[in-house]
Amino acid sequence: MIRLFGILILFFLPLSGQVSGVLFAQDIHFSQYYMNPVYLNPALTGDFDGHLRFTGNQRSQWRSVSRPYNTIAMSAESRQEFVLPSMYHAVNLFHDVAGDGNYRTTEFNISTAYRFYLDNDSTHTLTPAFQFGVYHRSIDFSKLNFDSQFNGYYYDPTLSNNETFGNAKRTGFNFNTGLLYTWRPEYRKEIVAGIGWFNIPQMKQSLYGDDLIKRDRRVVFHAKGNYALNFEWDLQPGIFMQFQGDYKEIVFGSNVRYIMKDKKGEFIAPYGGLWFRNRDAAFMVVGLYYNDWIAGISYDFNVSKLVPASNVRGGLEFSVQYVLHLFKPKDIGHRICPDYL
Repeated sequence: MIRLFGILILFFLPLSGQVSGVLFAQDIHFSQYYMNPVYLNPALTGDFDGHLRFTGNQRSQWRSVSRPYNTIAMSAESRQEFVLPSMYHAVNLFHDVAGDGNYRTTEFNISTAYRFYLDNDSTHTLTPAFQFGVYHRSIDFSKLNFDSQFNGYYYDPTLSNNETFGNAKRTGFNFNTGLLYTWRPEYRKEIVAGIGWFNIPQMKQSLYGDDLIKRDRRVVFHAKGNYALNFEWDLQPGIFMQFQGDYKEIVFGSNVRYIMKDKKGEFIAPYGGLWFRNRDAAFMVVGLYYNDWIAGISYDFNVSKLVPASNVRGGLEFSVQYVLHLFKPKDIGHRICPDYL
């Protein structure tokens, strides 16, 4: 049983904290947080120039320490203004697998955001939003090995592990909300800032029926900017802070974008940057804007107390976005001549 407890600690280590001997489930995170908008803040739903936006993210972490944790996220957003003008909608899905027992977390969310224009020229906007979701968690206990399965010479999986397990699955619901402010006075100049509040119901997480183990509420603050240094170069700084239970994450840094081509409907701009996560990692980002596509890749260099095990290696992450502009034929009005002509 002691070995089982140790294994479960390893499962929850990247996802949870321990307070007075009680484990509280935590949420996943991405280094390129700005490339996962609907997960970052529901109020970012529809915050783009186009009709539809599709986003994909993939992250693999701690390959040098243990079996890597793999996370995949996808989202789709619409600015078609269903139901009401200035109301936008999105769906997002993420799937995370951690540890030898394939501890899986799958969550699906539906978001709705409504944009208020604070002035006549649409320079300032305020967007509240809410998000409903359902999540499913499971673990495969058959993938785990135990001391009792050592027969004195070698590991024998046919031997009993002498353990009594709880439920292997759990499903629940979630509710999140957010608020976003944007200032876009001109092309290539903007400030976007927001706050998100997640896991408001604090649903129970334990597979053993322990009502004290809940999913802590998470509060997110984020801001980013774009400033044209000259005709070709843009500075894109940002900061991201989130707090969940006893844990906090602070990410800050900047990308620099070089605009190679911006004319006749063509936009080509490579970018790169350096970012830091407090007391945990530094990571580099490189990517490319190509017309309606944005793609990026980053790598974390671990600088925390885990360095002796990680050998400075952290997580590899990919991101891609595509904005679809739907063709709408012009509504040409025809003047009707009066009868007396």
